[in-house]
Amino acid sequence: MRVLLIDDEELALKVNEKMLSEVENVEVVGKFTDPYLALKEMETLQTDVVFLDMEMTELHGLEVAEMIMSEHHHIEILFVTAYPQYAVEAFDVNAIDYLLKPINKVRLKKAIKKTQEKLDLYNSSKEIAFSYAHTMGSFYLLDTKQNIVKWRTKKVKELLLYLGHHRGYPVHKSIVVEQLWPEADAEKAFTLLHSTVYQLRKTLKESGIENSVQFINDHYALNVFVQSDYADLEQLIKSKEMNTSIVEQVLTLYQGDFLEEEEYNWSIQSQRYLKNSVLQFLEKVILTEEHATLKEKCLEKMLELDMYNETYMYKLLEHYIQAKNKEKIDSLNKLIKTRLSDDLGIEIPFANNSLYTSIEK
Repeated sequence: MRVLLIDDEELALKVNEKMLSEVENVEVVGKFTDPYLALKEMETLQTDVVFLDMEMTELHGLEVAEMIMSEHHHIEILFVTAYPQYAVEAFDVNAIDYLLKPINKVRLKKAIKKTQEKLDLYNSSKEIAFSYAHTMGSFYLLDTKQNIVKWRTKKVKELLLYLGHHRGYPVHKSIVVEQLWPEADAEKAFTLLHSTVYQLRKTLKESGIENSVQFINDHYALNVFVQSDYADLEQLIKSKEMNTSIVEQVLTLYQGDFLEEEEYNWSIQSQRYLKNSVLQFLEKVILTEEHATLKEKCLEKMLELDMYNETYMYKLLEHYIQAKNKEKIDSLNKLIKTRLSDDLGIEIPFANNSLYTSIEK
């Protein structure tokens, strides 16, 4: 369960985060004292539940809740406040629960259980007709018979990816139009959206799904569960373990940036997020990994993902020298010269270092 916290008091945010960290299967994905900033980041953070304070300086919690419900139909609201008199109003805006400060641990776990049950019910309603979506580098979607799905138009494919990346959460039609047809005038854009939704439903119906795209309160949602390499990578790098099997899977799955070949503007933020997350994961691995071959693979992948990173260049060079691999030393030496000196016109920062000059002799 992905939880976002909104409270105008920093201390309250820290206390709530600490309590939630002790609850199994709960991840705090964001903390905000500014409700406007929280609203802006909510969709990107793929929030399931918002823990929301009632009495705040800029906006009342009920106002914030109404804004969330109008734009993010799928997100659950759970009020956390010191004021019991607002309980009736809280449920009027369809809040799933209402907790009083200071939060009682037993009561918190009960609220989390209730929320998770509702989320599970929502997720279980999605139909399964596809086995896997390959999104790292190139994109293709396999149906349950392992056949690659063919798309009627590029926009039908993009709409599937855009709604699918929101993991079944509804997206307002205006946002869909803005992301997929940014240059079209409003009337034409909505006509294109309706046509594309029709074509997507038709395509998915051929795979056995009758109710593939839902439209509720001006929001579109994909009613199909699709496992993907993106989701697999996210799960692996968030794991507290970094054993050989997990590291090998991360290296294998990252075959290119997320939807790299598709060049969608809306995917750039997720693309950067995942790349940075993988790099941070691999940086931790090389600090603890003693297996030389696996460490080398990690260093090579790091430089592949961040090709002008001088630190990665130096660490990989140091590794090759320690391994006494003359062929790879020479190859990396030429690569460093090409990227830094020839491409960027900058002096190689460690050219005078004894480690570097030793390979020149």
